[in-house]
Amino acid sequence: MLTEQTPMKGILLGDDLARTKRWAAIGVGLFIVVSLFYLFDYNQPVYAVVPGRVFIYGSAAILILLSAWQSSLNRSLLVSLLLCVAPVSALFIQIIAEGQGVSHPSPLGILLFGLGWGIAFGAPLGIAGYLLGRTVQKWRSSDRAV
Repeated sequence: MLTEQTPMKGILLGDDLARTKRWAAIGVGLFIVVSLFYLFDYNQPVYAVVPGRVFIYGSAAILILLSAWQSSLNRSLLVSLLLCVAPVSALFIQIIAEGQGVSHPSPLGILLFGLGWGIAFGAPLGIAGYLLGRTVQKWRSSDRAV
């Protein structure tokens, strides 16, 4: 447990700093896995078997549940956001990089544009997961109190 933490620090960083670091590493790992998944073109066989909407909605549900799990254990809003924004940003970076054959933007431009779209689509998922996890945590603690 963090010692003498303010309520805002507990919400942002969580109850246990070591657990926060582990979950943040998982978020970074998701960014790397999604980047490699699209870099080596493994996405084409998946899209041939699973329709695009099912894949996107299923991935979003998995990210929300992963974020909720983290939130119910550690209540870190930043890590919940990272768990959802990192893989979505990796996806958008790849999509933008593939579609830029004509205008040739700089790699920094592709990175920033992909991160912006990743935040726009991933942050609501992270917030939803965080709120779901906190609700589960409060529900579990109220059952124990009775």
